Amino acid sequence: MRPNPGPPHRPRRIPALILLTSAAALVLLGAGIWILLNATSHRQRGNATPTVTQNVGTETPQQTATPGAVSPLIFGTNVSLFDGNDQLLNSTAAQALLPQLHMRIIRMPTRTSLPLATLTQMAQIIKNSGATPLIILQGEAINPNALDYDTQVINNMNTIFGNSIVYYEYGNEEDLQGVSADRYVASWNSVIPRLQSIAHNAQFVGPVNYQYDPNYLRAFLQQANPRPAAVSWHEYSCDVNADNNTCIANIDHWTNHIANARSIMKATLGGELPIMITEWNFAANATGRDAKSNDSNFITNWTTRALQTLAANRVFAAMQYAVTNSASPLIRNDNTLSAQGQAFQSEYQKMIVNGQQPAAVVGAANQPAAGATASGQGGPSAFSFEDGGSDGWNAHGNGIGNLQNSTNLAQAGTHALKVSLSNADSNDYPYVSVAGSDLSAPPQPGQTITAYIYMASNSVTVRAKLFVSDSSDQWHTGREVNLQPGVWNRLTYTVPPAINGQVKQLGIQFNSPATGGPGCDVYIDSVGWS
Repeated sequence: MRPNPGPPHRPRRIPALILLTSAAALVLLGAGIWILLNATSHRQRGNATPTVTQNVGTETPQQTATPGAVSPLIFGTNVSLFDGNDQLLNSTAAQALLPQLHMRIIRMPTRTSLPLATLTQMAQIIKNSGATPLIILQGEAINPNALDYDTQVINNMNTIFGNSIVYYEYGNEEDLQGVSADRYVASWNSVIPRLQSIAHNAQFVGPVNYQYDPNYLRAFLQQANPRPAAVSWHEYSCDVNADNNTCIANIDHWTNHIANARSIMKATLGGELPIMITEWNFAANATGRDAKSNDSNFITNWTTRALQTLAANRVFAAMQYAVTNSASPLIRNDNTLSAQGQAFQSEYQKMIVNGQQPAAVVGAANQPAAGATASGQGGPSAFSFEDGGSDGWNAHGNGIGNLQNSTNLAQAGTHALKVSLSNADSNDYPYVSVAGSDLSAPPQPGQTITAYIYMASNSVTVRAKLFVSDSSDQWHTGREVNLQPGVWNRLTYTVPPAINGQVKQLGIQFNSPATGGPGCDVYIDSVGWS
């Protein structure tokens, strides 16, 4: 929650007893099993996404197998619960809409200004809904009496939820209030062991940053004892005064944040923990009276893109802000679904009910915002093809068709570069490349190039490798990697220190061991270096 500006969070209420059809009951049962299995497996051995890495010199090609299905817990929300006049506490009509939104997890604040009876009422609503609860605890760094207060809250939650899983988030955006990582983790290490001793089947989560902060997360993971069950932070994509396209395009940064967080977890812990984006929406300082909040087309497009990004990155859980009493609620004051609520409902139907889930991605460390962009030496440079063009890339050799910008698939954003391969001869090594003269900051010796490739067919074997050529036209390449169909394959290559002069050409070369077999399309996206 942000103290200022923008609306804080409001709790939600769900009808006391909802008669479920047998089909709906199976959905709830399946989601419950998914939660139990994933919470356990993530805590014990990190994200189960297997990777196979081959190393040759400075090259690091990777093939990433398909992670599990999209977690139903990305379809969650916050409740505001500023006071006893909360819409969901008092409106049975609003409560009746919650089953239509398929809430899988609900985040509830605790406020010392509220009587315990009000918190109890909201917690009971969450229980009746069948959603998994996430309760925000008071942090000791902000509330000196947090331990006593949190103990009272947890004892109360024990009576409501029994032995069911309850997630507890320690504090809320304390970094925004000036609490350093060292101070936060010292509080965590002091308070959480004592709360663990009284909480039934509790999963404690932190550090709850107001935005992604890699240094804060790293310090937390290095020092936190006990280790958190999941890590959390908040994602908003823009200022309320930014233009619509910027607000939508900035969602791509979430992929960067998620990938970077996973890298930090692997380096610090030797594995991954589940990621929870416990607040998300387009602007933290939206008022509800601004143009964006009242632009249904923008809200629909933005929300669809946000949910698809969370799903493609296989985030464990995510909570929209907020279901009611917020600038962009799921349920309006007149107890009808808002544009965001309708988009939320539609994406759940497509992804979870119909199984139309976006391809899994492994986040790019240097994700570009749009088009072909480049920063100064030492910073990230990248091609994202979001400008709708080929950005100077060309096709060379036999068995390769013309390049075209496509919106069929994208590793991030909505565009990728489509390449058609005809597989005419096993001795053909066609390639695509961009000239160094088209790069405002070509990759330098020691920098690592990253590219993502998606192979759309599973009936043909295709190999790929990154390469650069130098000022003397000498090629520097890595080992060929067999592309796995149906996922975004991540290739990396580090420019060798002995390169002659500047990078004259950057490209990707393909080959297939078969002759005259079926061709296929491949898609290239998120090419960058740093």
